[in-house]
Amino acid sequence: MRRKKLLNAPSVSLAHAIIDSAIRILPTGFYRRLMESRFINFGVETTNICNANCTFCGYRFMERPKTTMDPALYDKVIVEFAASGGGSINFTPTVGDPLVDKDIVEKIRRATNEPSITSAMLYTNGILIDRIGIDALLKSGLTRLAISTYVGNREGYLRYYGKDRYEQVMANIEAIGRRNQELGKPVLITLHLRVAKDQGEWRETAEFALFSGLFGGSNISFLEAYDAWSGRVMAEDVPSGCEMAPCLSVEEKKKSPCFELYRRVHVLADGNVGACICTDLESEIKIGNLAEQSLEEIWKGEKLARYRQDWLKGDLPQVCRTCTRYMAVDDFIEENPKRVLVDWLRRALPWLFALRRKMRKNNDDF
Repeated sequence: MRRKKLLNAPSVSLAHAIIDSAIRILPTGFYRRLMESRFINFGVETTNICNANCTFCGYRFMERPKTTMDPALYDKVIVEFAASGGGSINFTPTVGDPLVDKDIVEKIRRATNEPSITSAMLYTNGILIDRIGIDALLKSGLTRLAISTYVGNREGYLRYYGKDRYEQVMANIEAIGRRNQELGKPVLITLHLRVAKDQGEWRETAEFALFSGLFGGSNISFLEAYDAWSGRVMAEDVPSGCEMAPCLSVEEKKKSPCFELYRRVHVLADGNVGACICTDLESEIKIGNLAEQSLEEIWKGEKLARYRQDWLKGDLPQVCRTCTRYMAVDDFIEENPKRVLVDWLRRALPWLFALRRKMRKNNDDF
């Protein structure tokens, strides 16, 4: 898992602490069986094309075809996801920028118009926010917008993001932040800074002061350790002072499958379905294709079961051997039992969460 730091960590209420303690009483085996029965995290890659060329990203090494998802395939994805229980949808690809897809706003609307699809989010570098349209994006049904960027100066942005778009991106972030406030904050906007480890290089900038006021410190994080993308990204490619994340040995990893094999379904732009979004640049971990099976059939199918079984025999996918984001499934459960349970319930009992949202709305109206 990647290490990142929040600038101001949010406080946790006593009530939440009590609930979390109660949830932790349940054994990890119980949660693992829940995850095996129903995927709790869902993503769709409407495009794997990017408009930046970040030094710390694997995009510049990707060999699989760059494409945008066919509208008919996208509609099939949404229909199947909604029918399977829906929940939260993530439009972030392994690499690429969702806003490169000129139809992304309509695709978000299509998804969030389904009653069982409760939230939608995406990561973007922010370059195309003005082209997509600020109001269009904020009113699309999107519930969270995560922006990966650099703050400091034009030269630093060009060095790490590979495009001379610093002023444009800073203006885009300010504009969407201000408009989001005017609209009553319909979208949670978070900033994910790719900056020097020495905070003195960027914390005193006018841009950081502005963004702190717009978004709040708890919604701004920065990365200290970067993935090497199977040895392709080097220490000199990441912001100064930051590190390359350590990689566990295969011997350590083979004791337990990675949590991603129990958590996620990720539909790629060509219809192939993977179980990992982290660093599977060439979509090595394919567990099915929507032209041949439904999402439910893929999740409970032979390919994914074989990946889990082979893992315990020490036969890991090649991309997983060098991945620094590996986390044993039981460790993930122990750290996130509430998240696992809530996400599972949200997909298993969508009517319950729809009722909860309706009650909240009625209280607000009253």
